[in-house]
Amino acid sequence: MSEKCRPVCYVLTMESPIITLSAEDAIPDGLEGRWWVAHTRPRNEKALASDLRDVGVYCYLPLQERRTRSIRTRRISRSEIPVFPSYLFFNATEEQRHRALKTRRVANLLAVRRQDELVRQLRQIHQALLGGVSLRWHPELKIGDWARVVDGPLMGVEGIVVRRMSRVRLVLNVTMLGQSVSVEVSDEAIERMDPPSLSS
Repeated sequence: MSEKCRPVCYVLTMESPIITLSAEDAIPDGLEGRWWVAHTRPRNEKALASDLRDVGVYCYLPLQERRTRSIRTRRISRSEIPVFPSYLFFNATEEQRHRALKTRRVANLLAVRRQDELVRQLRQIHQALLGGVSLRWHPELKIGDWARVVDGPLMGVEGIVVRRMSRVRLVLNVTMLGQSVSVEVSDEAIERMDPPSLSS
């Protein structure tokens, strides 16, 4: 079987699944609790998001559509897969955090020391999904120049520039996970910038 991933902006939040939320609405400011990263049991991301939503916990799960074509029948099947497999982001009070653990879908819970940094990075991932660009998963990359997109639907998004087969890609890191996604950009659409401050 051959497969191809196409970006869709499909977000699970406290309300029903919403497709076109802005980055600020999908990952809002002013929530009552703190952001946490749930490392889920295998293939439990959507089920955990649904469980958390049912008990009133705000969560964010970016998904993209995967199209798979059967070599034998030539049929195309579609499924929605997490951008970051086995991870889900949620905002919870201490009581809500305990509710999340009681779902038995969480293998490990990661505390987020730099709340603002995680919010900024998730908003950049979300903006890339809204822009309809193709995302490719990477382990976190720390090499290359930092750059800002200055034109097009990704204007304002910041990341690390890498080059793959003569094409420029901008890597968007989620430091908490040690993972990244990348988007293809043109040389003319980006400008060099100083790396963001790592101060907490």
